[in-house]
Amino acid sequence: MSVKRIMREARELAQENTYEYDAHPLEDNIFEWHFTVRGPKDTDFEEGRYHGRIILPNEYPFKPPELIFLTPNGRFELNTKICLSITGFHPEFWQPAWGIRTVLLAVVGFFPTEARGAIGGLDYTKEERKRLAKKSLDWVCSVCQVEMKDALSDTPPDASTIKKEELPEFMMTYKPVEVKEKAESSKYIEEDKVPVEIVEADSTSAENKNKIKNGHVSTETNVTTETNVTAETNATMVPQLAANQEIEITEQPGEPIRNISVTGRTQPIWLDALIGGLVSLLIALVCRKYVA
Repeated sequence: MSVKRIMREARELAQENTYEYDAHPLEDNIFEWHFTVRGPKDTDFEEGRYHGRIILPNEYPFKPPELIFLTPNGRFELNTKICLSITGFHPEFWQPAWGIRTVLLAVVGFFPTEARGAIGGLDYTKEERKRLAKKSLDWVCSVCQVEMKDALSDTPPDASTIKKEELPEFMMTYKPVEVKEKAESSKYIEEDKVPVEIVEADSTSAENKNKIKNGHVSTETNVTTETNVTAETNATMVPQLAANQEIEITEQPGEPIRNISVTGRTQPIWLDALIGGLVSLLIALVCRKYVA
């Protein structure tokens, strides 16, 4: 299948006018083609003729070819595989109906576009591209011995004989930008084994959230903790509190708050009430005995 398809395309391209492009397989390897394209009109490449290689895979046309430029042009890198949606970089976009002609037309259409960091793309100045375009006429391929000044016809084809071909939407792949991401993690207090939140240890937040009396901060509700972590240097870890617990803060004049300890009764409130009731009942019984 591959050999028949390649030979058919070679015959078709040999019969076409070679004003805009020309391509042929090497005599000793039909899976490697050499091509020449004319620079697009009204661009920096208008006077240039550019030569390159097309490497066909053994599975062609079911897999896309590779495209490599050999002539300096200021738009594409030399001896480097160009990344287009019709090359081996993107086999998922390739369609077997496309052929060598499709690849050549796509390349000509990409010449006046900006590289913008695309793989295999260059962004030379207009002056340099025009200089390379004129110089390309003297370039000769060392493999197929084709001279650029004689590679293409100087006579434009008749408009009525041009074979129209609908081209797919092409794209270039851009080099990925390395972005370093910071991993989020939760911190724990060893004694309580509960998640904590790192909060700012400033006087403003302390006055807004707590009542400070004699170096003690009292609270009537549980402190809700989250795993949000900030990168501030003067940060304080606050443990999760149980009911009726107090936070004791050790503060030095002119220094940020750093030492925090949690104090409070460990027995529940109902036990205190029960003990108080029993004591009151015992006192009442004793008083009744002596009064009687």
